[in-house]
Amino acid sequence: MSKVTKCMCEECHYNKAHECHADGIEVRSSGADNKVQSSEGTCCNTFKRS
Repeated sequence: MSKVTKCMCEECHYNKAHECHADGIEVRSSGADNKVQSSEGTCCNTFKRS
């Protein structure tokens, strides 16, 4: 599995100096029809408020 090395979500508990420190992440579609055309249509479901 690839390691996530960059996180720009400063409010996330797992973000330390713009690096993701979660053991793993879950990425989901954020669109109403679940059809993703670009990265803007996705969201990190692992997000945890710090």
